[in-house]
Amino acid sequence: MDQQGQDAPCPRVWLTNRISAGMKLGLENCDEMLKRLGNPQNCFTSIHVAGTNGKGSLCANLSALASKNDLLVGFFSSPHLITVEERIRVDGRPLNPKIFDKYLFSVLEASLIKPNIEPTFFETTFLISMLAFSEAKIDIAIIETGLGGRLDATRLVNASVCAITTISYDHSEILGNSLVEIAKEKAAIYRPDKLLFSLYHSDIEVRKVFENIAGKDLKWFKPNSNNGWDISKEYAMTIALHLGWTIKEYEISWPGRSPNAIEWIPGIKSIVSAAHNFESIKNDLEIVNGEYLMLLGMTGKSNLNEILSAFNKSSNCLYSIITEPSGGRNLATPSEVIIAKLKKLGYHEIEAQNNPIRAFKQLELRAKKLNSQVLIIGSIYLIGEIMNYIIKRDKLNLYDLLIIHPPSK
Repeated sequence: MDQQGQDAPCPRVWLTNRISAGMKLGLENCDEMLKRLGNPQNCFTSIHVAGTNGKGSLCANLSALASKNDLLVGFFSSPHLITVEERIRVDGRPLNPKIFDKYLFSVLEASLIKPNIEPTFFETTFLISMLAFSEAKIDIAIIETGLGGRLDATRLVNASVCAITTISYDHSEILGNSLVEIAKEKAAIYRPDKLLFSLYHSDIEVRKVFENIAGKDLKWFKPNSNNGWDISKEYAMTIALHLGWTIKEYEISWPGRSPNAIEWIPGIKSIVSAAHNFESIKNDLEIVNGEYLMLLGMTGKSNLNEILSAFNKSSNCLYSIITEPSGGRNLATPSEVIIAKLKKLGYHEIEAQNNPIRAFKQLELRAKKLNSQVLIIGSIYLIGEIMNYIIKRDKLNLYDLLIIHPPSK
């Protein structure tokens, strides 16, 4: 029974129903929920990361570096590839489902206190992470924003340093139609008198946003590499040095995103990218060397034509298979819509296979026949769906695979 004498819903069912609640920007609900839960976010300090692309990879590298410096680290990220528990990691390992359920029940109970609060799915997982990190007595948390920054629930953490990755067009219908508007939303994670790191931006007006907001606390990061994963590692080391951490060699596996995290097709080089906007797709296509086969699937986007224009015809793309990922808030973009656009861009060796697993099996057969590398790109839900298939195919342990780095001690 809840505090009002009514039967409380099953916590996991209640959580699943949060998905249909959609997305809601604003701090009021989570602020009140955190108070009801005892303000667990104040029990530890955080590194808060925002940006359009690369923020998850930066956070993963920061988590590994913190662990290598003997710090017990909590890491909150979104969305998840396969299981919701992977959004919340302690010491590199996803939260145990039983522990997740314990904190989920606490969040559900707090939401039922009058007046009732209806947190979103994202807010609920964020609140669970705060409880988990507090009770684990972590030394530091690495917190990835969900969307934007100014009105993102993660803005409520006690951050000692903040970092911004790229600023480019994504979720423009929510964050603004110009890079300056988007930059203002993301730069708003800055806390007075705390360092704000930002990836150096070529647009002077975007740079002015950060300079005006953070002033003397702003630290520009200018990478030496053009490779997204290498940039994330270099960026993490830069932040680590300012925190006084020792830079040591470290192991990291960011499944579905880092190189060689899993053998997707035995004997075949596989490049896997959860690129879903113009900038990330363009950047990832530029670093693919040699001929390749492509598997692509995307969820619905308001600026789909602009995003797909990043696929300027590459003579190195031998064949493309277009599929329709499941999961996420938005329905998959129909294969025929993507194919029509790609054909206009010069892709003619192309077919539709709407079932992602069948599409992957077709990709595997062609890759082995041609001895060609493959590029699997698009929605993170596509990456997760295929990765889940591989885990079952190869009889892998899901939770062992989702550990991103060795424990701190």
